[in-house]
Amino acid sequence: MIFIFLRRGAALERLDYCPVNEVPAREDILWVDLLHPTKEEEAQVEALLGMNVPTRDEMEEIEPSSRLYEADGIYYMTAVLVARAHTQEPENYSISFLHAGPTLVTVRYSEPAPFENFQRRLQRQPPQPLRSDILYLSLMDAVIDRLADILETVNRKVDALSHEIFRAPTTPKRKPPYQEVLRQIGQQGDLTFKARDSLVSIQRMLTFYQQQLENAPPESREMTGKVRTQLKDVVGINDYAAFVAGNINFLLEATLGFISMDQNATIKIFSVVAVVFLPPTLIASIYGMNFQHMPELGWPYGYPMAIVMMLLSAYGPYKLFKRNGWL
Repeated sequence: MIFIFLRRGAALERLDYCPVNEVPAREDILWVDLLHPTKEEEAQVEALLGMNVPTRDEMEEIEPSSRLYEADGIYYMTAVLVARAHTQEPENYSISFLHAGPTLVTVRYSEPAPFENFQRRLQRQPPQPLRSDILYLSLMDAVIDRLADILETVNRKVDALSHEIFRAPTTPKRKPPYQEVLRQIGQQGDLTFKARDSLVSIQRMLTFYQQQLENAPPESREMTGKVRTQLKDVVGINDYAAFVAGNINFLLEATLGFISMDQNATIKIFSVVAVVFLPPTLIASIYGMNFQHMPELGWPYGYPMAIVMMLLSAYGPYKLFKRNGWL
């Protein structure tokens, strides 16, 4: 699917895909957004704008030289953005930004929230003046703000998990459901990792764009300060993400510690029971031997005596454990 945003004075007009021969002059096109493009759609956009649209395989390349480069005056920039962050299965997708003079082209195979929100806002409040570099940086503002919101949400959930884990139980049996807690910790840790991965790719992309602005026209070089501010924001958010990741690791270790303590308490109970019943078992074993000459077997009070001995031998270890605070 292709969305085209056209300049109409100080306003913007959005066109859902139309044939190439019906598209107005190229200088009227501010933004071309390709969502899940087919090969035919890629070819049509290439013919319309005179550029090479990267394929999905090319967008997945991890080498910086394949993600950030300039060719024929066109900046090819690919970053990783978080999609479906509000679900239990967030994903990172590569999105390409092609800055070709007066036109910005984006190629994506996902629907991250910043794009949808930005497109709705764009028609109500288009950036002024209507230039592709201003549009690109405004879109990056939306992306960076979204990542900050994701990390703030993660931090709130981590705080809630912290209260759940460290809250004193109202009853001895009232304990957090550790299996569910571990699952939630894992989800928030995975989302934080994906956000940090996205921040690193955005930082590289903005650094590359800042370097390219040095050779850009004077009006574009004025955007260097804006890019510098965005880079500072990315660095600050990345530091915040590291703080959140540290909290998540702490909660993970604390949860595993509580699980280990509960397991040790259970094993301790079994150990104490085994030690308590060891002397009675020894006595019962002695009198269960089938020797012919055992004087106690002929005593009238032999059986009661054996029962009393077993009870006393069990009470002794129990009293010792209780006095030493092992129970």
